[in-house]
Amino acid sequence: MSSIVFATNASLSFVECVALEEKGEFKALGERLLAAIRERFGSADEGEVEVAYTLLLQLLLKWGLIEGMIEALADELASSTDERPALRRTLLLSLYGLLHFAMLSKLLLFCARCGGGSLDLLLGGAERRVATVEDWVGARQLSEAQKRELWGLILDASLDADAGSDEHRTYESGVKYLSLHSAKDVAADAELRSRLVKCVLLTLRSPALLTCDTLAQLPMARDFLEFAAVPAHAAFLEAQGLDTASLERKMRLLSLTSLCVAHKELTYAAVAEANDRSIECVFALRVSADEVEHWVVETISAGLIVAKMDQVRSTVVVSGCLEREFGKEQLGRLQGSLEGWAASVQSLLKVVADSKPAP
Repeated sequence: MSSIVFATNASLSFVECVALEEKGEFKALGERLLAAIRERFGSADEGEVEVAYTLLLQLLLKWGLIEGMIEALADELASSTDERPALRRTLLLSLYGLLHFAMLSKLLLFCARCGGGSLDLLLGGAERRVATVEDWVGARQLSEAQKRELWGLILDASLDADAGSDEHRTYESGVKYLSLHSAKDVAADAELRSRLVKCVLLTLRSPALLTCDTLAQLPMARDFLEFAAVPAHAAFLEAQGLDTASLERKMRLLSLTSLCVAHKELTYAAVAEANDRSIECVFALRVSADEVEHWVVETISAGLIVAKMDQVRSTVVVSGCLEREFGKEQLGRLQGSLEGWAASVQSLLKVVADSKPAP
């Protein structure tokens, strides 16, 4: 038995192991084997430690002792990120394979503390982070409280891992976490309030996060944004290190996108000041007409719209744009576009059919 052989190389003799097993004193044997592994954890070959640990878990399962020991095992493995962190992560993953929800929480916290991409290594990469956790949730009957705890851990780890890099992943994690709560939960839950503020501030600060309507439509986020929009609360925004120029840039890009959603052609003057009554004044950029081309180029570069500028007519011609939200109105507009496209295709097919030479 490999775990017993491993133990005999430490401070536990083979005879002692066999004697305890023959007497049925499995708990004592398990504790002695664990002590032997612990003794050689920092010095023995990592492969040997992993094999011995895996066999120990199998024995504990066979003896019916895993329930009483698994949490202590996880606590011990997660107690340090300095000594063999990769091996500890692998062994924690072995415990996760037995899965108790508490083990999953400890595993995620450990990986987050390790840094250096350990969390994404566990979750299959940054691009798979949300999908992997969704798979975990779907495969296990977790309570609502457990789902909130799980997504909260993912969000906290993402906020640390993605700082200044991949804010889109953090945004996705934040939406998943916040959508599990109601607006009334905010007043009673300080941790929820803290995470909400971090998510909103991340969205405001990031120059890359431009499609954030899902977060903005959550009742609790709307309440916070309404608070932040009051001029008297400007000091709060300044205290959070929000740059006014960056915020104005995002607002103008999104405002121009909203104008392009509703209009296929826009004059420079309408974009600049929206003095045309057919244009929604709330989306005006409030800039001079000379600056309109600059903002059109910026919005195109951000991937929000597809458009061309007719400088002779001082007009923006829109051929496509990213929807800031998708509801009944947008669905109706999409339906109209598809019907128009279908009619155009039918007309084209008719022209082709009519142009065929007679047999």
